[in-house]
Amino acid sequence: MHGCGNDFIIIDNRESIMKSFELSRFVKSACTRRFHIGADGLMFLEKSNIADFKMRYFNSDGSEGEMCGNGARCIVKYAYLMEIGRDVMTFETLNGIYEGRVLNENVQIKFPPIPIKDFSLNQPFPFNENDFFYHFAWVGVPHTVFIERNIDQKQDEDFIQWARKIRYNPAICTSGTNVNLIEIVDKNQIKMRTYERGVEDETFACGSGATASAIISGLLGNVSSPVKVHTKGGVLTITFRITEDDVQDIFLEGNAVVVAEGELLSEASVSV
Repeated sequence: MHGCGNDFIIIDNRESIMKSFELSRFVKSACTRRFHIGADGLMFLEKSNIADFKMRYFNSDGSEGEMCGNGARCIVKYAYLMEIGRDVMTFETLNGIYEGRVLNENVQIKFPPIPIKDFSLNQPFPFNENDFFYHFAWVGVPHTVFIERNIDQKQDEDFIQWARKIRYNPAICTSGTNVNLIEIVDKNQIKMRTYERGVEDETFACGSGATASAIISGLLGNVSSPVKVHTKGGVLTITFRITEDDVQDIFLEGNAVVVAEGELLSEASVSV
């Protein structure tokens, strides 16, 4: 499946069919492009005692992630098609319980409220001699946001090299961070490019990154909800409401597309 070009492998693991596999190694193999299916990440749909299902998300490097916005939209669509949940459902993640809603071709994810104190705005970038500021927030996973002009003019390799230095900078986040470069288009639109932690590359879209970028832009007074976030893979719509203490009613909406279904063959395994 993919959501705005952010692609994932999804496996129904409710009957523990993966119990004999070393999951990290399996994920890294299955997500290796050209030698296997290839994907930005892999998700296991599992049973949950507190929600309709449990979403276990793994990055393409085999590391398990707390949450993935686009991945969540895809697995909600999958659960709906498999009749695991209805058009409104809840699912369990390492970052808590989320709500998903199927809206025809689009899927909407509701994020829990985020306290205003958890946003770090206008932080001076470490080790930079110029006036260079970043903004940081934990929106399911850690996100660092930079605002610039003409972000499409930055060559892919230049963007990746720049983002990698930030992604591994312990002064920003000791566990590593996703890196978002955004451009304000108008009061209800921004452009975004994202380097994703765990994928270790630029992806076509990032749902939690779009959510973090839109909210931060709103807190800075650059945009108002709803915000359309233009990514390489398509448009995501973020809505939110800012109060004195927190950001509430946070919704991420975009497409979720089933590309193929089938079985994995043992000879496709990649030595990693």
